[in-house]
Amino acid sequence: MFIILVETQLAENLGAVARVMANFKQSHLRLVSPKVSVDDPKAVAMAVGAYRILENAVIFDSLQDATADCCTVIGTTANPRDVIKHYKTPRTFAENKASLPGPIGLVFGPERTGLTTDQIAFCNSTLQIPVDPDFSSLNLSHAVGIILYELYQNQTNAQPFWQHGETAAATTQDVDVFLTYLEEKLDQTHFWRTDAKKPLMRRNLFGLFKRQTFFQQDLRTLRGMIEALVK
Repeated sequence: MFIILVETQLAENLGAVARVMANFKQSHLRLVSPKVSVDDPKAVAMAVGAYRILENAVIFDSLQDATADCCTVIGTTANPRDVIKHYKTPRTFAENKASLPGPIGLVFGPERTGLTTDQIAFCNSTLQIPVDPDFSSLNLSHAVGIILYELYQNQTNAQPFWQHGETAAATTQDVDVFLTYLEEKLDQTHFWRTDAKKPLMRRNLFGLFKRQTFFQQDLRTLRGMIEALVK
């Protein structure tokens, strides 16, 4: 896939786009009549470790030339234009990308105006990022990043995970043993006030613990804390 920037105006944005491309394993950058140089110190600084993407960027005189070898050209716009087009969201694009013939050119317009209506008409389809309609303007690199994030997430199927070091997740039995210990300590310190209140207070308190995810280190820490308080 080619990221194609048309008449980019700010060196900082050029560098930031290169950086976010590297975040999501994209390396093919094409520039159509850029207003700034890839060697601009501001672009290089913003690219951080992704300067190679700027260095290898290919420059074209027109959008037609930049997309001549693409089988699918997708334009991006903040606002629908007065042309018949199928508008995708970044998520629907990511979900259906495999069905599109490649290479794919993903086109972004200049910062001040975006793609023209004629440029949108030239594209096969269009992407629009769902944002607040009262403030739909996105920074160029942010727009690129949102779309590439959806593509990367769809390809990698990344899932949430726990980072817990050397400890392990507490089992239901581990939590129940801790709760038994806690109840004993609360009995000793007359926490329940009256026997009549204990069942409801116990259920509410134990429900609080049952709703949480604990690791064995958590339970050891809680035991130590309770012991210190009781003493």
